[in-house]
Amino acid sequence: MRRPRLPRLPRPVVVALRWGVSIGVLVVVVLVLRDRFGAVDAADTGLPAAWAIAVAVLTSVVANETLVRAWLALVAMGGGHLDRPRGRWVWVSSQLTRYAMGMAQVASRAVVARRHGLRPTAGAITTLLEVVWYSCLNGLVAVATIPWWLSGTGLGWAAWLGVAPGLVIALALVAPQAFLGLTVRLSRLPVLRRVGTLARASDVEVTHRDTARLTLVYTANFTLRLAGFVALYVGVGGDPTELGRVVGAFALGHLIGALAVFAPGGLGPREGVTAVVLAPVLGTGPVLMLVAMTRLLELAAELVFAGLARLRWPPSADPRTSDPVRGGRPDTARSGPAG
Repeated sequence: MRRPRLPRLPRPVVVALRWGVSIGVLVVVVLVLRDRFGAVDAADTGLPAAWAIAVAVLTSVVANETLVRAWLALVAMGGGHLDRPRGRWVWVSSQLTRYAMGMAQVASRAVVARRHGLRPTAGAITTLLEVVWYSCLNGLVAVATIPWWLSGTGLGWAAWLGVAPGLVIALALVAPQAFLGLTVRLSRLPVLRRVGTLARASDVEVTHRDTARLTLVYTANFTLRLAGFVALYVGVGGDPTELGRVVGAFALGHLIGALAVFAPGGLGPREGVTAVVLAPVLGTGPVLMLVAMTRLLELAAELVFAGLARLRWPPSADPRTSDPVRGGRPDTARSGPAG
């Protein structure tokens, strides 16, 4: 028996909903920015050096481009195609929604990508793979740097969380389809089901060569973001000889932030863990400045990236001019800010 189709909403209603969602996300982003500015002011210490701020923003923008290319590669593995300008906008416009609800970017990217012909389940599984891959790399680095950061932090429990990601990366390299199956099972967790996540392993076909190449790409993304963090650390007066602890703090903070799906964008847990690890060598004021500026500049870079993406993919662009995507159906709507 065929499931009855829901009636189509009138076009003005669809446009209004898109604008409503976009404005809602913008409000959330503004609130996050205000909160981060407040944290910077509360740190009661000098701002990082100008060169460090510039490096942090630049590396974050380049890292975003790296993630876009990796995501488009995943889309291609599912038999689809989005050109790069359109892919940038789909990626960044959905990425910002994570500040409204934890892991919201997974469901949001599925919805936004569908407007450009990509099957929603394909949009969900490719985004989940991105999150899992990056989180696992952070876990690996956190474990590798335990000798530098664990002592005196009381975060022994967190060190154990980094063990499983190493096994997951190994699974991706050795048995790609099993890795896909594991990612799909993660999408069935209640915390992800609450945002309407849909995922099917059949929507993506990943080979050993693909997993090796993507692991290198996500490693490049990690390295770029780490370089920006290290620049800010030095820019607030941090000791460069403590690099092992700095790398561990960065990786562990991002891992905990990703696992804390209850916290939108990992806000709070990520900064808290990073601060605990670095406080012994940096001091309370500078470490608060560091974590607040890291998040603030990361968000600023995403807004810059979104602006550049929008300039390259204006709302009037017609999805019908794009290449067809397997299983998708182009949306002929020509307006609305949500994708």
